Amino acid sequence: MTDAPAPRPRLAIAMLLLVCLIWAGAYTGLEMGLRPLQELPSGGNRVAVSALFLTARFALAALLMPLVLPAALRHLNVRNLLYGAALGLCFSLHLLTQLVGMSFEGMEPGKAAFLTALFVVFAPLVALVFQKRQPRTGVLIGIPFAVTGAMFIEGPPEAGLSLAAWLNVIAALIYAVQIVVTDTVTRRGNVLGQTFAMIVSCALICGLAFALAPGAGEVAADPGLGGVLADARFWGSELYLALISTVIALALVNRWQREVSPNHAAILFTSTPVFAALISMAAGLESPTWWLLFGAGMILAANLSAEFIGRRQNRPGGAGAVAESKPSGT
Repeated sequence: MTDAPAPRPRLAIAMLLLVCLIWAGAYTGLEMGLRPLQELPSGGNRVAVSALFLTARFALAALLMPLVLPAALRHLNVRNLLYGAALGLCFSLHLLTQLVGMSFEGMEPGKAAFLTALFVVFAPLVALVFQKRQPRTGVLIGIPFAVTGAMFIEGPPEAGLSLAAWLNVIAALIYAVQIVVTDTVTRRGNVLGQTFAMIVSCALICGLAFALAPGAGEVAADPGLGGVLADARFWGSELYLALISTVIALALVNRWQREVSPNHAAILFTSTPVFAALISMAAGLESPTWWLLFGAGMILAANLSAEFIGRRQNRPGGAGAVAESKPSGT
């Protein structure tokens, strides 16, 4: 008998890797969409500008989701609303923190991607504390490979411990919590209903963040804001982020992440910087380097380790493969 995973986990892995590809494109979308806002005279108000951009993204996604996935509205009940709100709180805090960190000069998307990828370290700790879930050997072996790959895929890291760097590290910690919360709540309700509630919650939270942000009034009153709202770069980015990177990607994550362990999912998500680099090269924005090959190789090794080392095989009459070991009695 081989060590290959069962068909269902294999499909889940494929779906999560598709999400990584979608989110890789989102880095370019974020940079292109934010630029018109940052070029305003009031664009130096980092928190306000980031919150406004995200509010538009999630408000547009909330309008589009019932059109794309109408079944979501049929599954809105108190349970799915509460679980979706919990997902939305984690995700919006993660994105707000990450986007503010990326707005600082010198914090390029590559550096931000590396720092945010530290969720692969935090996720096993969060899962151990809140779920008493002990990582498999393959996951533990894969973590340093994933961190090393994400660290060097753009060359030796130079971010240091600036405020921007710390904000991206905090964003990574929040996303680790998001992974564990997703694993927990998506097993207890309807995924589409939860995803719609999550998106609406993100729009409300980001809108509140904009209203409370320093300089929000200055941004709202900026005479150039009308020009931004007529800018094709802004709405092209928002449409991609709202429809593809939010509605479709979050529906896929909430449906398929529960088929693998949170720790395995965290390692899979470190594929995003690899896809981001490949997209950048395909667009002619950068050329292949030895660092890229090294970083991509490390992340591939991490995924192979998490996939095949320490996995319990399906056996006739058995309970099937167990993604992570737990203490007896849990």
